[in-house]
Amino acid sequence: MAKLKKYFKIFSITFLNDIKYSKNFISQFLFFGLFIYVFSQLWSAVYSERASIEGFDFYKMLWYFMFTESIMLSRPALHREMSDAIKSGDIVYTLNKPYSYILFCYSKFMSSALVRMFINMVVGSLLLFMILRTCPLTLLGTIRGVVSAFLGLSLNFLFFFLIGLSSFWFEDNSAFVFIYSKFLFTVGGLFVPLEFFPSWIKGFAQILPFQYILYAPSKLFMSGGTDFFGIIGLQIINIIIYSAIVTGIFRYALKRLNVNGG
Repeated sequence: MAKLKKYFKIFSITFLNDIKYSKNFISQFLFFGLFIYVFSQLWSAVYSERASIEGFDFYKMLWYFMFTESIMLSRPALHREMSDAIKSGDIVYTLNKPYSYILFCYSKFMSSALVRMFINMVVGSLLLFMILRTCPLTLLGTIRGVVSAFLGLSLNFLFFFLIGLSSFWFEDNSAFVFIYSKFLFTVGGLFVPLEFFPSWIKGFAQILPFQYILYAPSKLFMSGGTDFFGIIGLQIINIIIYSAIVTGIFRYALKRLNVNGG
């Protein structure tokens, strides 16, 4: 437990710093609000001739999109920070510190992501309520959604850490970020729920981990979900699997660093 205090301290410092300088994210929040408004007009046209699509009416669709976008836009640029540190050699100074580099990055990532996600949700909820004049959320669904979103962000961290590690072999990791983002856009359920896809695409998406980052938490926000424990269990299993992968690749990358950098 004593060893975890250092990571909680890192989390706390980053959290308080992001809260203090949250005005730096104003442009992102304005963009997010504009995004919500534009998509409300788009879905209004889509639903003009139908009441429901795959169990989602106009109101549920907008609230679903608000939650997925809140999570999506909360991610810090971890891959860019790691790339700069690796290419400049500054990562060596961090590795010499008496803590795990992975947990250090995780503490910073989660602190910033949670601040941004919370503010995104507040801004998005207020805007949607002004537009729709209704809120389908329940207390149970909100609590379960927050728990699932936390695990989804943890899984998101692991993928961004993997992308960051690619800088040991590639000069520019932006292509990997682009590809990963497109997976979240589609089979991750960012813009539309997986129910909207043909059965073969939905089946493919359900065997991939990306749905547990955006789609699953947002579904729980909306419905509370009778399958809450099943979703949480699968998120934890994926986190364990990809944590092992991240740890293995990180150790291999450190050997490369020792060989090339001394």
